[in-house]
Amino acid sequence: MLWTRRTLLKHASTLAAAFAIAPFTNLGYLLAEELTRDQPQDADQPPEPLGRITTGRLAIRTAPRRDAQLVRYAHYDEVFTLLAQATGDALLRHNPVWFKVEEGWLYSSFVQPVRREFHTPEPVLAAQGFWGQVSVPFVEARAQPSPQARLVRRLYYTSVYRVSAAVMGEDGQWWYRIGHGLVWGNNGPYVPASHLRRIPPEELTPLHAEVPPERKRIEVDLRRQVVTAYEDDRVVLTARAATGFGRFQTPRGTHRIFRKRMSSRMIGGEGRDFYDLPGVPFPSYFTASAVAFHGAYWHNDFGRQRSHGCVNLPAPVAQWIWRWTLPQMGYDEIEIRRSDPQATRVIVF
Repeated sequence: MLWTRRTLLKHASTLAAAFAIAPFTNLGYLLAEELTRDQPQDADQPPEPLGRITTGRLAIRTAPRRDAQLVRYAHYDEVFTLLAQATGDALLRHNPVWFKVEEGWLYSSFVQPVRREFHTPEPVLAAQGFWGQVSVPFVEARAQPSPQARLVRRLYYTSVYRVSAAVMGEDGQWWYRIGHGLVWGNNGPYVPASHLRRIPPEELTPLHAEVPPERKRIEVDLRRQVVTAYEDDRVVLTARAATGFGRFQTPRGTHRIFRKRMSSRMIGGEGRDFYDLPGVPFPSYFTASAVAFHGAYWHNDFGRQRSHGCVNLPAPVAQWIWRWTLPQMGYDEIEIRRSDPQATRVIVF
């Protein structure tokens, strides 16, 4: 069974079985699978129905090989239907997975698996405020609730924002006003309401809260690029990650989670290293220099070092860790900072 965002969230509160790293047949997405020896895996099934290109250009080839005939180059933000996946040439040594599309094959490290799901607007709940997650490959945030208004920012699948209001737009459609995750406060731009999924409070409640805090810990194996969560010596989650690269190494040692947000706009670096990433989902910080576990929508390249120090994870894994670890955070809080001797240990080695 391949654990997608939907199945993980459905079963997260009752997961008792250990998780293990999925075989490379599903490197493209959530790399945590239930340990069941008798459960067959569909190696040909792509992790999601669609894929978005996350790099400037990516070769489409007639076969999953580096020397196969070039069909054409796909470009940033092109979206394809994913027909299958297969093991082929490892263009990067940690990943041999390719995605089949109508025109040929795409190397999976630079294809974000996505969905295109539309949701019924909820204007009454929007007035009360809730957290929303982009449910389409990308959505354009605009200065006013109109498709003709000035474009503020393109926002991507699985990124998270605080919704503060719903407004009927000039096009006769509901638009949500968003804030935290893109701007500080509630007075941000507008996005079509149908393109955001409301995250209900029950999807953010603590996991395994009955387990004493001292029995929980997370280990980050920098050599293997693997994150493992333990309750005593029992593995409860394992996933591939992308940790710090070059001079931005994820710091080794024993840390504790002390700060959380539902969403963060992460800005940093200089020149070619500059980044500006809104709506980063479910950051759980464990160093004073703002190193965190968090979801990553800007690549699908888990299994090697490539971040600016943080531990990049698929968004559902970051959400699971956010829920499972201490300190806990309430649904309507924007951020917590709490030095707590019972906070979850993070061991980086």
